[in-house]
Amino acid sequence: MRIKCSSAPLAAMLIFTSGCHRQSTELSPEQSGTNEALDIAQAMKMLYGNYDAKKQTSVASLPKEKSGFPATGEEQMTVRPLFHAFSNDAGAHNFLLVTYAVPASDESYECHACAPTIGMAVFSQKGMKWMIDASNRAVTSAGEWGRPPTDIQLVQIGPNRQAVKIIDVGQGNGETTAVLYLLIPWNGTVNLGLERIVADDDKGACSSSGGLPCYANRRTVRFIRKSKIEYYNLELKLSGTDLPVSDAAASRRSRKVNGLETLKFEDGKYVQASRQGDLTNVDRVVAEREGLK
Repeated sequence: MRIKCSSAPLAAMLIFTSGCHRQSTELSPEQSGTNEALDIAQAMKMLYGNYDAKKQTSVASLPKEKSGFPATGEEQMTVRPLFHAFSNDAGAHNFLLVTYAVPASDESYECHACAPTIGMAVFSQKGMKWMIDASNRAVTSAGEWGRPPTDIQLVQIGPNRQAVKIIDVGQGNGETTAVLYLLIPWNGTVNLGLERIVADDDKGACSSSGGLPCYANRRTVRFIRKSKIEYYNLELKLSGTDLPVSDAAASRRSRKVNGLETLKFEDGKYVQASRQGDLTNVDRVVAEREGLK
């Protein structure tokens, strides 16, 4: 289920968040800390095999819809750089590039549920040359109206391990929801290491005079930092209110929700280690899909 939300009501509420990232496309030798710079054009050409410097785009065949991963049917997409950063993952000097792609032949790809395809690659320098260490041109889909999320950040998931964190915020039917994605390099590819709802409210649709009850909940996200572990455990702490479990008239009031989920890193992604407390109504979709308790 794709839940779309608007960013304004949630921006101040999210604990695990960062600002919009707008970055130049040129990386100088001073920025890279090496004798030879890697710029976005080079990185895009290495990843997609082509790059139009004037349009600042590449062209590639990728799945259009998230439900098509792995690709059951691909089409030509226009790909643009979205985010880049230098990292020291596993002690090496790396360059991370995140991209987004939309259908090349569909100029009307502006529907509410039209989410771009998100890709990512990790480059490392071998001598004077840059090489691709890990890549996945279609990790997931995120965003709406044909536009990608803007809240993107490099995060530490272990003493010497890093990942890209995306908060995808959108709106639908008066409901505002934020989804956390972790993009994690692993064994030559990039995995969608975690997908969880971290905030949800219905401020655009609720009423205090007998209509839909108002609710708002959020999750704080905390990595449990330990020095003698390659990947940190992760805690998601739920608090706030949610829709009632029953539709009976007597229960048409929001209910308090509290909970704690602990996740551990296993085979390239975060998996549930334990959970206690409540699930929200939108959580149940994720729980059913992943077989969570």
